[in-house]
Amino acid sequence: MSQAPIHAIKRNRLFDQIAEHLSQMIYSGELKVGDTLPSERELMERFQVGRPAVREALLWLNKKGLISVSGGERARVTAPDPKDILDQLSGAAHFLLSQPQGVQLFQQTRLLVEVALAREAARSASDEQIAELQTLLVANLASVDIPDFVQTDDAFHFAVARVAGNPVINALYEGVLELLQDQRHTALKDPRAMAAARKCHEAIFQSIATHDPDRAEAEMRQHLHLVETYYWAVRSQKP
Repeated sequence: MSQAPIHAIKRNRLFDQIAEHLSQMIYSGELKVGDTLPSERELMERFQVGRPAVREALLWLNKKGLISVSGGERARVTAPDPKDILDQLSGAAHFLLSQPQGVQLFQQTRLLVEVALAREAARSASDEQIAELQTLLVANLASVDIPDFVQTDDAFHFAVARVAGNPVINALYEGVLELLQDQRHTALKDPRAMAAARKCHEAIFQSIATHDPDRAEAEMRQHLHLVETYYWAVRSQKP
């Protein structure tokens, strides 16, 4: 009679158990944003472990964005930053971009996110937000070189994204745009790209200012389609 295979039971490392216990205290609200954690010595006594296990647990919690650790001070619970989530994915994202279809996937992600953001901006932008967009558009139209254009382009697009008032979306958008910096700089080598982008920015602004979501979506889609077109046109010319 054959026996079922025996699978080894994985033993959690000590610092894993400490980190899990402390994270649950944070998630449950027992430890709130701004609260200090017990000292290293207190944690050593509470969990009956050595200093290395405690320090590794605190390092893990700090990396996850749950606490901040400053030299000489006790660790403190911090407010979560959505950007921390994306930072943890940065290595995988860069690897994906190095693969044959990676750029297309991120281009599609940017398209889906920005089209939705433009639509939301046209639907709900306040007078103050529209005024800010107009100021940023004027700066973009007046840009004199590629670095100046890129800076004012970023400012305009980020302002459109902020209208939604969602920090998770803002972090996602910022992360995707950062990963696609090479795409933008490559696309701008096409002599048609800068003028086309300015024209698109004007159309996007007008659709937001007149609260026309359908037009805002269409104009943003056209804008990003042109960016992709110029990018691949330049790429195809490389030896």
